[in-house]
Amino acid sequence: MFYIIETEDQLNWLESQKDSKAFLEIIPTNDLYHPRFVSTVAVYIRPVDDYQGYIIPINHEEGLNVSKERVYEVLTKFQSLYTVNKKNVLYHFNLQEVIDISLLYSMNTYERLQPLENNTTVNWYYSKYAEKKDLNTLIPITKLYEKCEHTFNTVKKHIELPTPSGFDFYNKIATNVFFLLEQNGIGVIYNAFVELFTPRNPLYSINNNIAYTDYNLYNATSRPTSAFNSINFAAIPKEEKYRKAFKPQNDYFVEFDFDGYHLRLLCEQIDYPLTQESAHKQLAKNYFDTEDISEEQYNLAKQINFQAIYGKIPEKHKNLEIFKNIQSYIDEMWRMYKVEGYVRNPQSGKTFSTELKEMHPTKLMNYMMQSLETSNNITILKELLRYLKDKKTFITLYTYDAILLDFNKEDGKETLEEVTRIMENKGKFPVKFKYGTDLVL
Repeated sequence: MFYIIETEDQLNWLESQKDSKAFLEIIPTNDLYHPRFVSTVAVYIRPVDDYQGYIIPINHEEGLNVSKERVYEVLTKFQSLYTVNKKNVLYHFNLQEVIDISLLYSMNTYERLQPLENNTTVNWYYSKYAEKKDLNTLIPITKLYEKCEHTFNTVKKHIELPTPSGFDFYNKIATNVFFLLEQNGIGVIYNAFVELFTPRNPLYSINNNIAYTDYNLYNATSRPTSAFNSINFAAIPKEEKYRKAFKPQNDYFVEFDFDGYHLRLLCEQIDYPLTQESAHKQLAKNYFDTEDISEEQYNLAKQINFQAIYGKIPEKHKNLEIFKNIQSYIDEMWRMYKVEGYVRNPQSGKTFSTELKEMHPTKLMNYMMQSLETSNNITILKELLRYLKDKKTFITLYTYDAILLDFNKEDGKETLEEVTRIMENKGKFPVKFKYGTDLVL
């Protein structure tokens, strides 16, 4: 059968392959632009056991284009669909059951999948006309097809990887959460932002004084990075000039920070009770045997706590109850890792197995803390997104232990109170917030 699917008979035939496992790749108008800025040119689908793939043109000059709605009908018929990046697929089709091969690979191997997308003709077009927003509509459809075939051949073997524990949490919940987080972008002062952050090309991710990021979920600990177009949104410099390059789309930026987040996550695991008072201050009282903690003592306590969180129990304080419990937790986690071959995040189900290289107790503790932080945040973000769905206020950026809102005054203080309630989760994770008209908060 010819590989370009254009007629209703051909579409019906492709639908008849519905019991197959199939690989899916979306061809956008331009591969370099943020997925928020593109539309769908074509869809490549490859039944895994077939000798070839098929391409359905939706908006290409060489095709008898098929409606996007009809393509969606075809795709929903397949028993199992696999793709290289599910979050990007969601920008084109609401296909919740698609399986993310990159996520499958990273959760099995703790490494990132790097599919090879080498095609001389396609590369030539991008070297000459990279800025053209609808570039893929001009590249011969045969070459787009060849590129997709090559991608499939490089990832095909990973489709057979086992489904790891916790996969649905990340493939369904996390992917949807971070897809929704990307939609609103963050407000910027265009000229200052471009000058200071030097994006590869402003056209790729900035429009109408809004910059967009991409949350990458394929990391060993599951902690996402936040970067796109050579801009790292997870590490915005502290200097005032960088912070002043941001401007809310509504009235204010409101940043919510968790108090002693990793410490509280760890104390939850070891059943060590903490109140809503600063976690670092509570432990400082034990270290220095006083209720009146100075700033110097507070800062020293933070250093002690950070060391302990990552497995370096201070000799001077090792007999305190909390450190005995932390050491027991580390020892038990390491014992299970060595005996059972893995340990598991109790919230998401994600495992850390002996596939990890050069592992030791302190490193394992570090991985688990980052994983607990991420899974707890995903659960919180999911609830926040649901709450804010019908409001003008929205989440504009997420960075590990902080959530940044773009706040509209029309939503009232009760919105901030409810956000606080959701994040604090019955007082387990107290937050504080600050606000301003830029990020110098």
